[in-house]
Amino acid sequence: MPMAAQALALLIESHAAILQLWTRPRTPHWEDVVQEAFCRLAVADPIPDQPVAWLFTVCKNLAEKANRTDQRRVRREIAKAIPEAFLRDPGEALEHSETLAAVEALEKPLKETLVARIWGGLGFEEIGKLLGVSATTAFRRYETALKQLREILVSPTERSP
Repeated sequence: MPMAAQALALLIESHAAILQLWTRPRTPHWEDVVQEAFCRLAVADPIPDQPVAWLFTVCKNLAEKANRTDQRRVRREIAKAIPEAFLRDPGEALEHSETLAAVEALEKPLKETLVARIWGGLGFEEIGKLLGVSATTAFRRYETALKQLREILVSPTERSP
């Protein structure tokens, strides 16, 4: 038999903020995770013996699942974008796995800027608005990302002095 509405309301009132605080460092989707945990508790049959401990466990598991889902989505998006963007001619393609690994190695702000510029085709003004920075900062991030990619992908003998 599912939990009574009043008991659930008391748990939400007394533990939602704590669960949000606990979940926030684990995933950017912390609000959704906590809400989903309470939804699952509302329909749980039988009701867990220790609902608070159960909620913490469910929040942890859902946060990990959300992060894995995000990582898979990013890998799929980059994998789909890279072959089309890097094929100079049909017979000459860059090593996609090396390029993907190099892009993944970039810090998040640099990666976001690079992807938005190269694969998204956005201008620096648009990127700045999207990421909440100035166009100049977006340009600098783009330059830094390209420089770091060159250092990773180009062998020392190929670099110009």
